[in-house]
Amino acid sequence: MQPFNFKESVVKDPELGEGYWNELMGKAQVNPLYKKLLKEGLYADVAGALGSVQSVVWDALLPASIGREMIKVMPTKNAIERFPKDLRGYAWEGEGPAMDIAGRVEMQDIKANIELKSKKTWTESFIEDASWNVLQWQIESIGKAIARLETEKIDAMYEAVATADLAGGAEVTVTDGAPTWAQVTALIKQVQKADAYPNVIAMNPDEFGGLLALDQFISGLYLEHNNVKPGVIYHTTLDVTFVCSSLVVSTLCMDINAAAAMIVRRDATTKPYEEAPDKYGVFGSERIGMGVLRTKAIARGTN
Repeated sequence: MQPFNFKESVVKDPELGEGYWNELMGKAQVNPLYKKLLKEGLYADVAGALGSVQSVVWDALLPASIGREMIKVMPTKNAIERFPKDLRGYAWEGEGPAMDIAGRVEMQDIKANIELKSKKTWTESFIEDASWNVLQWQIESIGKAIARLETEKIDAMYEAVATADLAGGAEVTVTDGAPTWAQVTALIKQVQKADAYPNVIAMNPDEFGGLLALDQFISGLYLEHNNVKPGVIYHTTLDVTFVCSSLVVSTLCMDINAAAAMIVRRDATTKPYEEAPDKYGVFGSERIGMGVLRTKAIARGTN
């Protein structure tokens, strides 16, 4: 949910709507955090205060959402989406009728039934005494926490793929803490041999740190000025994006356009939060779903 027009996003969402927005307004009017934004003249109305807090969480979530670099992300308004497990097309020769491929296409439903949540609460006196900059810094932790849990779940999904179902039917040897260039290219090769197009390699800091010491990697690297997400290197001569996170268990190489999908039914959304006695704050949540579609578009290291 885009925070630049929070009201419009809420009202147009079929799950939320006008009634939910009115509920948010009512809660914000009695929440000391949102009242503080108005009292200090930072925003002229409650709607602006709601949008401000939403933006703080959203702006913190996006740079931390490393997992979204490891999977195809698709916004949706539906509670369930149906995907073909194999996205390849089929061609035929001649003037005959179109080839019947109905029996070849296996479908998989992905339900948006995962709700990730985080909150930040304070006493009313703490909110009164703290500056907005201090409160904003703490509110950012909501977005970062949701992004972290999201990444953990995406990586766990890839780790759960049976070894025999991976590209090549086996894991690729990757030396713990000291990967070689041959091992990196072997990961790419396994995915290519499965008629997929590897475009992301995800590593933990041990392996990525070893990779950074390789001359082959350094000479194949070039950065652009807009590469601002920590832990992500978008441009290499291998035509592969490298992702580094402590949440990545094993080195992964994927064609993220074929391997898996994550549907986003409701992106990170905030609301005023009250917890008796005398506890107020911000609650954030998102509603997503994910699933592996084509395991042969995934190669995994042994580390």
